[in-house]
Amino acid sequence: MRLDYPVPALRSDVVRLRKWTYDDLDCVRAAGTDPSIPKGTTVPVHFTEAEGKAFIERAWSRNDDGQALALAIARADSNEAVGHLYLGLTRVERQCRLGYWLIPSARGQGFGSSAVDLISRWLLTDTDLYRIVAEVHPENVASIRLLVACGYTLEGTLRSWLWIDDEPHDALQYSLIRPDLHHT
Repeated sequence: MRLDYPVPALRSDVVRLRKWTYDDLDCVRAAGTDPSIPKGTTVPVHFTEAEGKAFIERAWSRNDDGQALALAIARADSNEAVGHLYLGLTRVERQCRLGYWLIPSARGQGFGSSAVDLISRWLLTDTDLYRIVAEVHPENVASIRLLVACGYTLEGTLRSWLWIDDEPHDALQYSLIRPDLHHT
């Protein structure tokens, strides 16, 4: 199994999921203004054009071996990048891990839920994947609501799963499996 960019590119009335470009540097800059995003990602804490380009190049390289895929979440109307979507195959057969973030100014407008719903449906209907998992910090209420709205089910708590500021934190694990699509 390998992950490749969806063809045709995935889009809805709200978002487009596409490959990152150097034109998306403003999105990377804005992501760094939220202290929580650089803590769990490779977004630079102190933005420079070189660091922004390095982030975009890392996003491109995620797909080099087909084991992961990084996509920009862009507004459908303007193609402006407002977030990031990460998919990574796991050691469990036919399963992938989902991660995402939105820049602060794009939150609460449906971009995240539209992107997660779009990619989840594509993964479970147009690829061989059967299961998607996402881990969320228990205090990230917005992300929990997003996953539940997209049909994900809470499986349990992963104790000391996340390391933030050199401290262990629990994570809530959510999943979506192919049969769940018939219930959403």
